[in-house]
Amino acid sequence: MEERTAAANRLDAATRRVEIFGDDVSSDGRVERLRTRSGFVIYRIAARVLPILPGSIYLFADPTASPRSTFADSTAARSVEKTDGALRQAAVGTETTNVAGLSVGLLNVANAGVASRRAADESGAPAIRTCPAEYWLIDAGSGSDESNADLESAFRTIREEFEPGFAPEKIRRILLTHSHIDHFGGANELRRRTGAEVWSHSFESRVVSSFNEQACVSNVRSFHFLREAGVPAAEIPGILDGFGFRPGRAKSTPVAKTLLGGERFGALKTFYLPGHSPGHLAFQLDDVILTGDLLLSKTLTQIWPSRMTPRTGVWNYVRSLRTLARIGERYERAAGRKLVALPAHEAPIFDVPNRVRQVVRGMERRNARLFALLDEAEEPLTTLEIARRMYWSGRPNREFFAISDVGARVEFLQQLGLISVANYDEISVANPALRFRNSFPDAESAENTVEQVFGVNGADDEPDSVERDANLGGD
Repeated sequence: MEERTAAANRLDAATRRVEIFGDDVSSDGRVERLRTRSGFVIYRIAARVLPILPGSIYLFADPTASPRSTFADSTAARSVEKTDGALRQAAVGTETTNVAGLSVGLLNVANAGVASRRAADESGAPAIRTCPAEYWLIDAGSGSDESNADLESAFRTIREEFEPGFAPEKIRRILLTHSHIDHFGGANELRRRTGAEVWSHSFESRVVSSFNEQACVSNVRSFHFLREAGVPAAEIPGILDGFGFRPGRAKSTPVAKTLLGGERFGALKTFYLPGHSPGHLAFQLDDVILTGDLLLSKTLTQIWPSRMTPRTGVWNYVRSLRTLARIGERYERAAGRKLVALPAHEAPIFDVPNRVRQVVRGMERRNARLFALLDEAEEPLTTLEIARRMYWSGRPNREFFAISDVGARVEFLQQLGLISVANYDEISVANPALRFRNSFPDAESAENTVEQVFGVNGADDEPDSVERDANLGGD
């Protein structure tokens, strides 16, 4: 029964993909060509951005240019026709590339042939914006050898299987969702390779353009945070080294343009959605929104205490999630169809407001777990002790993430008065670790308080306002 249900879910997801995107998958399964409702083609590139974390990088035609049909040039038409046939043949031997047992049929639906595409174009369907003079890239990978190699391989695949006229030198803009290394680390090499400009939010630009400086500053803040969390000083260097935000790991690159959110560049629209990082951006192109790390399809994204990284923290993160849900709801009301999210990790999200609700419920469950741990403990707990009881799996390179997640929750719940510092009279510079205990009359009242705060949706906010977005959320 479970197997039949899983198969049905895969079929449903695959059907929605074809209906929304009409997608093609490369012969190696590493590049997907997705088509928006108005004809924009978005290439979804799989890359090994970190050793334990695959990611997606997105390439599309200059959104400020006029649409141009793929088949305007007869030579290009013949090349694409040949490629389509080869791709369908290759799919026969790789039927598990995307959805087990379904890829051949889906590719045949998506690649109905040049003649049918011409007919569709003649019947008034929007032109496919491919073979343009310029391209834009969303994020740049980590800059590791594996990440760079995957990008180069994807560029060759795009040229050989999809667009004979494409060349990396045609990439003119690299827009960063945020400045974590798996998103910006490859920007300097790509800029050198292509001559493209790098754009980022103002709050992220210093990390991109002066990485070593920001790494040093961040490590000082992280050291003090970890001491307050109860980590012995001797263990902190190993934890920070496992996290990897250290001088020399990434190459700085100039930022040609800084953004605030709310800008429009032709068909592309930007949104400022902080929380996972101080200057996190999302980019909407027609019925698709590229959400970076803000919203993922399976997991909860990493959060940090705002005292360590300003404009992050639980409140900013949840507020941005609510804004993203409203963007999706408003688009559906206006267009009569759902906005599809393409995250930087994991699969596309076909119902953004519903996924936001799931994530917020997940946040509430983790907060409830934290309350329960404090209740069960015989004495007040440090942030480190809570993190190890909630998340610890024996992987030292992941411990900083666990401590930061709990630290963000502790910070938020303390601000709400739901937990308190039990050893405030013992705190000194020499012994700064804080120990926490519950400060609410019962668990239900605490959870209700959190739900009320998470439920604030700021209905008067305009998600695409530069003025409003520049001040969203606070520190």
